[in-house]
Amino acid sequence: MKRIHVDFNTLTSAPVGVVKYLQEDGQPPLQEGERVLLFDADGLEVEATVEPYVTAWGERVWVAAPNEATWRDTVPQELPPPAAEAR
Repeated sequence: MKRIHVDFNTLTSAPVGVVKYLQEDGQPPLQEGERVLLFDADGLEVEATVEPYVTAWGERVWVAAPNEATWRDTVPQELPPPAAEAR
């Protein structure tokens, strides 16, 4: 599964609910229906399925539909969870 660095802020721009993917030099080419792992610099990651999208200007771009059940925060917590009290 390809790992792709993205900006999750693009989830809120049209079309809402999908991550926009800018095909840049050095990034892997994508195919419709391909499963990928999206990640950002803050440690969030999610599995997603690549889909084509045609903009209002007729440009075909890739978007990725996140699988909501697979969101993960990969940055360890700074404080450990409280220890269970001894009985």
